[in-house]
Amino acid sequence: MFIWPRRLSAVTITVIWTFNVFLALLADITISVKPYELYFTIDHKTHELFDVILHFATYPALPYFVVNFYQFNKPKGLKCFLYLILWAVLAITSEWISVKFHVFTYTGWKLYLSFLVYLVVFAVNIWLAGFIERRHPYKRTSVG
Repeated sequence: MFIWPRRLSAVTITVIWTFNVFLALLADITISVKPYELYFTIDHKTHELFDVILHFATYPALPYFVVNFYQFNKPKGLKCFLYLILWAVLAITSEWISVKFHVFTYTGWKLYLSFLVYLVVFAVNIWLAGFIERRHPYKRTSVG
């Protein structure tokens, strides 16, 4: 994340990061606990230290990349939809690998539901970044 060129202001990065941490926590306190218990992380139904790492580092990282790379071309229409599909496919591939390594255990959740969620979450992140960037635009600084 730190080696790729950045196209977002610090305010946008902070908002995107916070928003996605909130979404991950909201999902975990609604659909991963009773009465639904659609999934749990690692091998436990209770939260542990690794869950904190997932919430604050792993979950917000992918939307950051989606939004940051969106800023390079800002595709519109069908190209934007295909861009979202590409990232959703990358996300569910990563999630599928995580399931195979028991980072997640599905007890009712399905991978296709994640695909749909990723489409919506990434679209909302792009919209949110655009909203923030209009008020706090990224200013390229020279290093030297």
